[in-house]
Amino acid sequence: MVHSLWQGALTYGALCLIYLLFPKLTSKSKYALALWGQFLLSLAFVITFGHYLDTASTPNEAPVHYKGALSISLEAPSSILNVLDPLLPWMSSIYVLGLSFQLVIFSSGLSKLHYLKTRGLSVVPTTWNESLLAICSKLQIKQRVRFHLSEKVSVPMVLGHLKPIILFPVALVSNLELAQVEAILTHELAHIKRRDYLLNLLKVAIETILFFNPFVWLLSRHIETEREHACDDIVMMWTLSPIAYAQALMSVELLKTTPVPMHAMAAVGKKYHLLHRMQRITNMEKKRIHARQHFIAVLLCSFALTAVAWITPKEQPIIAAENANNLLIVEAPVTTHQIPPPVTAPDYPPLIQDSIKLRRKSEKMLTDNMKNMEVEAKKIEAHYNSPEWKEKVADIETQAKRAGEYFNSPEWKAKIADIEANARKIETYYNSPEWKEKVADIEIQAKRAGEYFNSPEWKAKIADIEANARKIETYYNSPEWKEKVADIEIQAKRAGEYFNSPKWKAKIADIEANAKEIAEHYVSP
Repeated sequence: MVHSLWQGALTYGALCLIYLLFPKLTSKSKYALALWGQFLLSLAFVITFGHYLDTASTPNEAPVHYKGALSISLEAPSSILNVLDPLLPWMSSIYVLGLSFQLVIFSSGLSKLHYLKTRGLSVVPTTWNESLLAICSKLQIKQRVRFHLSEKVSVPMVLGHLKPIILFPVALVSNLELAQVEAILTHELAHIKRRDYLLNLLKVAIETILFFNPFVWLLSRHIETEREHACDDIVMMWTLSPIAYAQALMSVELLKTTPVPMHAMAAVGKKYHLLHRMQRITNMEKKRIHARQHFIAVLLCSFALTAVAWITPKEQPIIAAENANNLLIVEAPVTTHQIPPPVTAPDYPPLIQDSIKLRRKSEKMLTDNMKNMEVEAKKIEAHYNSPEWKEKVADIETQAKRAGEYFNSPEWKAKIADIEANARKIETYYNSPEWKEKVADIEIQAKRAGEYFNSPEWKAKIADIEANARKIETYYNSPEWKEKVADIEIQAKRAGEYFNSPKWKAKIADIEANAKEIAEHYVSP
């Protein structure tokens, strides 16, 4: 557990350092880095646990004394381990209890999701289904995605990986325009496209195992934030109105009455995160560098590296072996460690000068880094004290104050009251006896139609139609019909030849001449 803490500090510090060195990283890249950091931290925990498990299961060997080459001087770590030794049974018991509690939370969350997927579902409007198919085609999603309204949720969410389902609250039917619905639907389909539900289950499993490590939860916070930002970026690629998307998110937040279930990919989460997302969507995001966070990250990295250097064995000068077996003697003031005898006793070169040079080089690099950090900190401080930045902050505060006044105004409260009243009316209508009677009538008619199409009368009619069709086909394939067709073709050919003959042309000429004479007669004075 102790090793997991310094490994977590090192991983989280490296992640923050990457964010600091590459401030223009996309949300997709930041999400991938945080996810890989959490995965590597869990992998390091497993490897460390396996290493100590193998060490504990190795039988004791006869002590071999080395003097020179590599001597392990672990006075301070040994004293700490001696202090922690009596606490190991208690720590193990606490870990097992905590792990059991986390497993109960994990299983209850999964059962809650199963309940939401199977209870209180209703059909969405036809236009919403058409929008779903169109967006799936644009995002190249080949999976079959189910889309339902739900009485059990208060925010849009996506559940499942192999058979994904998108749930929208019933109250959104009368409160969102089609463009806003399409924007939120694109966000949920982006989660399906990126396989966020499956990766989120992996993240939760790591949190369950390493629940005691605060850096795991810090990495999870980065993962959740950048996951939503990445999906927002996909929405912004396809939507025409960022303002409509931001308004849709605000409407969903205002209509939210229950907390978001665990492990679900919801459209909105925490309020402060939603505000940051809206600022990001509307290009009002504050372009600032979190200097304090990055400074803490650097301190964590320094702490982790110091811990590694402290636990690493120190090197002592070589002293020639004096016994017949050429064995080395370990100069340890407190603890003599048992080291298996090598096949041959190699002559180790002295490493003191190299370690001193390496230490001086590291100190120089650290000094240069600290100077660069001081220069950057002065630049940041100057930027935050500039009139331009103060004007921006004043504008943002004014806009936030106006928004707060609007959301507290009687007009907005009246709109919310109307929305809630309409939602209650819709819910009352769907639960009314009239609607249930209509549904019952439709089911009865469908049942009657099914019985009629399976009845002997309908099957007899179908058999008659098929028999008549076969008779007609037989007649058109018979020799009599073929002879009639041949006679018609011969007569048509003869008629064509007659109409092209000189005799017919002469008759036509006589008719035209007579018609001309009649016309001249009626036209003459």
